[in-house]
Amino acid sequence: MTSVDSHPRRGAALVVVLLFAALITMLAATAARSGLSAASASAVFVDLMRADELARAAADLVGVAAATGGPSARRGGSFAVRLETAELSVDYLSEAARIDINAAPPRLLGQLFAAAATEPGLATDVAERIERARRSTQTAPDSQRRPGASVQLERVEQVVEAWDIPHELYRAARPSLTVGSRSAKVDPTLANRLVILALMNADQERTDEFMERRMQGFTSADEVLAQFPETSRTFAGFSPPRAYLASIQVSIGRRFMRSYELVVTPPNGTQRTARMISWQPVIR
Repeated sequence: MTSVDSHPRRGAALVVVLLFAALITMLAATAARSGLSAASASAVFVDLMRADELARAAADLVGVAAATGGPSARRGGSFAVRLETAELSVDYLSEAARIDINAAPPRLLGQLFAAAATEPGLATDVAERIERARRSTQTAPDSQRRPGASVQLERVEQVVEAWDIPHELYRAARPSLTVGSRSAKVDPTLANRLVILALMNADQERTDEFMERRMQGFTSADEVLAQFPETSRTFAGFSPPRAYLASIQVSIGRRFMRSYELVVTPPNGTQRTARMISWQPVIR
């Protein structure tokens, strides 16, 4: 009887051993996968940090290109930098191409939002809201000012609350707005189509004609101004750039890529190095 009973016992023990071995194998595989995941996450984190630092360093390169280049380079340009394990692709453009939310006249800003919404009647309403907001922030004590509504808005997104701009309308106008120009005027030889449409009082045909004419080139500032309605000519200017919008793409080997948007002021008489006004990754 002893020998007969021992077979089931040995079989049960074998099953336990096999189950235990399988469990050990599963735990080892899980640990290996966890180790690989941790290593992968660590590598991604390192690549992200490197990309961030390279993008910040590119601000100095933009400042040098704008400060030391010829007339064309001072308006905008592009360049690439190849390192041993990384590559940078940089495009930059004078902030005079965008409308400054702090310095621009309310009527110009109103025309921009109206053009973005394709509602000409909206221009006057938005302009009046901006004027009221600016007057209220100039006279009200700090404790009574609306959140996000300061005399000088620090970020473009603050116009949503300060001027009561719908989010959808803000998103449409966002690429045409800046806090870096510090000029009441915009350069129509650099501006995007939406800004030109605003200067043309939402006239699509005249806008298309101007954009086509611009590709051929102008011979003088007067020739440029002559293309616009007389009421918009005071909004156009051609002063030297004070800041630049830079679009930067960083590639780490072939495994990691990220894009950034920077606003940079170049070196000048009182500023020896480029200064970064804003910096943010671009999420696509």
